Amino acid sequence: MSKILAGLVFFMVFQMLNIGGAFADTFGQENNNGAKDTAKDASRVLSLASDSMEQRQLQSRKFQDVSEEKVMSACVHVLQDLGFNIENTEPMLGLVKGVKSREAVEGGQVAGKILMAALLGVNMPIDKNQNMVSSIVVSSGATQNTTIVRVTFSRIVWNDVNAVSKAERLEDPQIYQEFYTKLSKSLFLEAESI
Repeated sequence: MSKILAGLVFFMVFQMLNIGGAFADTFGQENNNGAKDTAKDASRVLSLASDSMEQRQLQSRKFQDVSEEKVMSACVHVLQDLGFNIENTEPMLGLVKGVKSREAVEGGQVAGKILMAALLGVNMPIDKNQNMVSSIVVSSGATQNTTIVRVTFSRIVWNDVNAVSKAERLEDPQIYQEFYTKLSKSLFLEAESI
């Protein structure tokens, strides 16, 4: 019975740490001589993901008859309303970067840590803090009086031993919809001088 329980715990930890394929994908496969297959890694870097067009449509919006400066100013205000601290702006390039820090503790990880400590005496690291990062690019559209906004949200998560446990792009459509809803309202209120 204890062997089954230990095997189950090992499987849970293996899944939570996402070892296996992630390591090979990140660091490349080794060839027969023990060297990494860097050609395979290089070709993957320059290829587009199958969902890249969908992501681009999710992240981008066009606005008519509003200057880049007004759109950029509204973007800064919306990020601040969403709790981001503006870390960097480059008005000449149309760039805005915002960051907000949040707690990243997840109940499943805490339960796994307690279970591992109780059964095997192992101290498993769990997620502790995260920085959510927003990057915005504001540019002129192909037609006159059109401004294009593209926003991306990502996060970096640190565990309780101060190591990065996740670095990922956020792809939840609701996050992008909320940003653009607030941006549209902000631009409307500004246009109406409200």
